[in-house]
Amino acid sequence: MEGSGSPRFRKLHFPVGLWINSPRKHFAKLGRRWPSAISVKSTTSSDAASLHEAPSAPSSSLSNSTPSLASPSPSPSPSPAFLRPRPAGPQSRTKRISQLFLRGRSNSDRDRAVGERERELWASSVAPSAHHYLPVASSSAPGLIKIYGDAFASGANYRSLLANIHSTSRQLIAQVITRYTEREREETEDAVIQKHSPEDFLLCDVIGKPVQQPDGAIKWETECRRGVAPWECPLMLVDMWRPKDGFERRFEIYRKEDYEREEREREKDREREGESHQGVRWRRSRMSSGGGLEEAERGHRGRNTELRRSISDMNLSLRRRQGNHVSNESRGTGNRPNNGGGAQDRKNIVSMINPQPGEVRASRAEAKVGWTNQPAEEEKHYSNCDLEVMSQSLILPPTDRPYFLLLQGYDQSKDFVLYIMAGFTHVFGRKPTVKEREKDRERERKGKRPLKVDTFLSAPDILVRHLLVRRDAAVPETPKGHALMRPFRGGAVTHNGVTVYRETVLKPGDVVGLGDHFLFLYRDPRVTPAPPLALTLPWQADTSTPCCPSGLVDRQEALRQYLGSTEALLKFHSRHADVLLQEIISKNSSPDSGGGPLAPAFLLSIMIDHASKHLDPALTPQILLKSANLIKEIVWDNIKEFGDKHPTQNSPDQEGEINTPNVQQLSSDLRPLMFWMSNATELLNFFQVKVETMEKEWEFEAPGDPVLTADMDTCSEALAQLDDVIMHTFQQCVYHLTKTLYSLLPALLDTNPFSSDEKEKEKDGAEGDENKGEEGAVDDVSVLPPRVAGLVEVYRCSLMLSREACLSPPLTSQTFGYLFFFTNTSLLNTLLERDGLFSWSRAVQIRTNLDLVLDWLQGAGLGDIASEFMKKLSVTVNFLCIPKTRLIQSSWTSLKEEHELLSHAQLHHLLTHYKLGPTRAPPASWAPPPGTDLNGDIFESFLDHPPLILPNETPRLDLSQPIPSTELQKEVTRLRTFLWGLDQDELPANQRTRL
Repeated sequence: MEGSGSPRFRKLHFPVGLWINSPRKHFAKLGRRWPSAISVKSTTSSDAASLHEAPSAPSSSLSNSTPSLASPSPSPSPSPAFLRPRPAGPQSRTKRISQLFLRGRSNSDRDRAVGERERELWASSVAPSAHHYLPVASSSAPGLIKIYGDAFASGANYRSLLANIHSTSRQLIAQVITRYTEREREETEDAVIQKHSPEDFLLCDVIGKPVQQPDGAIKWETECRRGVAPWECPLMLVDMWRPKDGFERRFEIYRKEDYEREEREREKDREREGESHQGVRWRRSRMSSGGGLEEAERGHRGRNTELRRSISDMNLSLRRRQGNHVSNESRGTGNRPNNGGGAQDRKNIVSMINPQPGEVRASRAEAKVGWTNQPAEEEKHYSNCDLEVMSQSLILPPTDRPYFLLLQGYDQSKDFVLYIMAGFTHVFGRKPTVKEREKDRERERKGKRPLKVDTFLSAPDILVRHLLVRRDAAVPETPKGHALMRPFRGGAVTHNGVTVYRETVLKPGDVVGLGDHFLFLYRDPRVTPAPPLALTLPWQADTSTPCCPSGLVDRQEALRQYLGSTEALLKFHSRHADVLLQEIISKNSSPDSGGGPLAPAFLLSIMIDHASKHLDPALTPQILLKSANLIKEIVWDNIKEFGDKHPTQNSPDQEGEINTPNVQQLSSDLRPLMFWMSNATELLNFFQVKVETMEKEWEFEAPGDPVLTADMDTCSEALAQLDDVIMHTFQQCVYHLTKTLYSLLPALLDTNPFSSDEKEKEKDGAEGDENKGEEGAVDDVSVLPPRVAGLVEVYRCSLMLSREACLSPPLTSQTFGYLFFFTNTSLLNTLLERDGLFSWSRAVQIRTNLDLVLDWLQGAGLGDIASEFMKKLSVTVNFLCIPKTRLIQSSWTSLKEEHELLSHAQLHHLLTHYKLGPTRAPPASWAPPPGTDLNGDIFESFLDHPPLILPNETPRLDLSQPIPSTELQKEVTRLRTFLWGLDQDELPANQRTRL
């Protein structure tokens, strides 16, 4: 068996898979990995030689993700540990096996197997500390071990015990109980001494490190712990495994009920966080199932039987129990020569892997008959098969939770067949580098805990966190049996052959691809019957369709339907994004482009919507910023062109009265600015919604990722550019409109609406427009006195501009609010400055003109805004309209109460300069009370204007509805044809599709 071609003559590994019982107690060939409760294969450590040969070998059985080799305890295993180095001198394989599994070898054999040279090498490989234990020179000689914990006495630190390499955990616990019982008996004389049982306590193998506190004290910080089985030997564990660099080991004792309660609480916390801890429950069930045996019945043979149990072994036993209808044969076959027994067991395994048609799980006798007719060469081939590989091929998938079946992998020695989704969330990724692990720890210190990776893949193109799958309680809104999968930023993921960038519904039968190497089939056994594959297999595809004329006709028809569709959809490739953006902006940059008032906003919205749903997430922030920059450049050019036509300072020839034709010209020149103010507002609302959606998509990404931070900065810059466009266009519009109003407002104070000329004009206007409807009456200002009509014309043109540009209602209200604020402030200051108007007759004329303007604004739907901003002007005019006889009888107090909006200085100014008559002095009742502050300014400030509040509302462009107008439909069809032409230009001439 130690020949050059023998599969058994290899490096020493812990046994997995099938165990063959034979007189010579042969072991099955040992694989590189231990099966775990989560996957069919898992990580395990090899000896020192294999560690040197393969530096990337998986961690040992003491790792967090792998069940214990020696203990089925319910706790997670400690952090990765390394096996001791292999002895320098040659060592018999039989001696090494007996050293590990205590198969009845003598102490002297075990001592020689350890060797002085091996201990020296082990001791020199790691500096011993207060918590490291070196094996003694002789395994039978006692060594000192410290047992920490206060399970017996509160405040106790540790208890030192003498033990040898064969002292079990149960024996050490019994010694600790004896020590504390004796001490308690010495301290309490006649009191009843509490009796303790070793079964009530548990010894734990704890990995951690001492940490120095700010006050100088040393505190032990636990990294992980593992319950030691009663039959395990702590000093043997110390001899075989050591913690990784920077960590130390010590043994602690707990009350078993306290330990189990803590583990249950931790497991509940982990399940609430959606993490996979099926392995913990699996180890607990194994411990509970084996804990009832008596120690005498278990012995070393029982211990080794526990060690070599695995998923494959249990599945094999299950199949045998289910399939064997013949009575069990006696174990006498174990007395045969080894070759016959081994070959027979191998035949049984192969027969279960590949049963004959119509055959139920056959018994050993039936399997033997089934193989009698096989050729000798084939029988020899199966006899030499690797039993571990065959045993691990006997896989039963889970029946109570979803799993991923590997269809294509990267490294056969590291890939598993099944990846079980034990929790409600499952993360695929790879092992992080040292720098990446340090970044995760830094985020955890900041309170931003990244998601834990459940499945580690070995391909080089797999990210640290590549794919997230959520099901059931994690996504309660999804139908039963469906899950949600979303790739992490930068992770290449396909769903049924289609590249996905965002969250997608995952159904049983779907094929998921990760990177360039991994393909998985998603199955959920709870969904019955099992749905078919979502991908059509190559031999099921209809290969005749692309070649026949009907296939070409179908593609042409589908293209025609897409080009003429009324759906708000614009499909394009990432490489055409810049060209499409330029085409949209250049052909829709003015109100007269033909696409409608909101054509740029609508076309850019459907472009960004497609990019945010179907293209690379990195493209959307770039489109947002580029579109905002292009719009800003166009608006800046329009402002410069408008400034050349309407300079800020008027020349002396232009300082005269502004008539109606000048207002019309101003309105025409303001159209481009109002057009882009309206489109920028809609785009700003749409961009804000998209950015919020992007932030939600980044919820599961690593916090503080520099790529995501850069994308967020790009989006913020795009929103800031649109803010600038809205503010500058608003500023230019209201400035030039108020500049025009400033020349027309004095007419409201000087025009006499009761003169014969004004009445005649009003009468002619009423006769000429008697057949006009209500809307025409609102738009027509000819019924007003000419000079008042010129003022109202500015309001009318402003209203028409906002309606034509489809300006949003909040921005329309703010525009007219600013115009009415300017009207109120300008007229009030002029009125207070001209004290010749402080008489009842002139006040009545002003009141009449003001009512004409307010009535027109009320009919245009602006009455509420005008009344709010022109309230103080109305109060002042109403004060001047009080009859003289009543005003003389009024006192300061009554007048102030009736006109609260007027300040003390303004009221005193009006009463002081009121025209009572040439020789009549103001009455004494008008005098303010002593101490009244009259030093305030009587004029209103133009700096108190209302601030511009940028809109933050739901976009009015509903992309879920059909295209709203025929103009937009024509423009969308033109862009679809343009993009189709770009695609055709990239194809060979014989592959192009004609319309």
